Amino acid sequence: MHTFRTLIAASILVLSVTALAEDNPVDLPLPRVQHLIDTHIHLFDPGRPGGIPWPPSDDKVLYKPHLPDEYSRIAKSAGVTGVVIVEASDRLEDNKWVLDQVAGDPFYIALVGNIDPTRKDFGRKLNRLRKDKRFVGIRARNSTPIDYTNPQVLANFRLLQQAGLSLDILANGKGIPGVKEVDALAGKLPGLRIIVDHVLGYDIDGNPPGKDWINAVASLSKHPNVYCKISGLYQRCTQQPAPQNPDHYHTVLNPLWKYFGSERLIYGSNWPCTKKSGDYASFVRLVNAYFAAKGQDASERYFWKNAATAYGLPLE
Repeated sequence: MHTFRTLIAASILVLSVTALAEDNPVDLPLPRVQHLIDTHIHLFDPGRPGGIPWPPSDDKVLYKPHLPDEYSRIAKSAGVTGVVIVEASDRLEDNKWVLDQVAGDPFYIALVGNIDPTRKDFGRKLNRLRKDKRFVGIRARNSTPIDYTNPQVLANFRLLQQAGLSLDILANGKGIPGVKEVDALAGKLPGLRIIVDHVLGYDIDGNPPGKDWINAVASLSKHPNVYCKISGLYQRCTQQPAPQNPDHYHTVLNPLWKYFGSERLIYGSNWPCTKKSGDYASFVRLVNAYFAAKGQDASERYFWKNAATAYGLPLE
């Protein structure tokens, strides 16, 4: 009886360790690429005068200072060689605040800033900000929804296009309508480089996407000016904390790979939001598990070459 119980206990232990290993890719390698550019992090400090518009004060993980010293330390140890900051604030003055935080640090290559695209003085504000060569575009993210059919918005995006800058779009929570919205916009502005963040805002539940979503992605991918960030995978999971098993994400990654291919998928972590499901290196290993299996060329494109094209980064 004692031997039988011992065998049962040992079996349970093996199963538990196996399950843990399957959910935690700690033994996966980090990427070996010429550059590793993280195109999506946020920097902010709730202690600033006037506070910050995001994240909310009740967020116990994020509502604290997240500044360059912390990010540089953890990112460099995971192999990151350069960074594109994405502004998390809709306050115009915060563009300068972020740039000031990384002044003189070549690790921070670029900023995707924020200018309200409904402003009539958009062009004037854009011209002022783009004097700083690190300013590579804007993310369309206001406190209220943006109407991408609004003539003023379209006129302002044409100014962005004429300046050779890019547009990030956050489609989180919009589902298929959000994908179709970007599809229509890309058709109207074929010369504007558009980067859709966080796997097109798809809610990852481990199940295969429906046919309607697949069709919407296929249509969107026909626009050669549209890129997709394979970023924010942890945050887009319906299960929280998010699984760290790479296989859990194949249901969304496979169709994105099929339609956008190796040349229009881009790496971004969405740090510090990654803290809610794992450490920074675990996320790098997670996406590397997928792209390393596609070959070295696909990895180089995903981790830096596509970012260089989409954002006009000075990388060779």
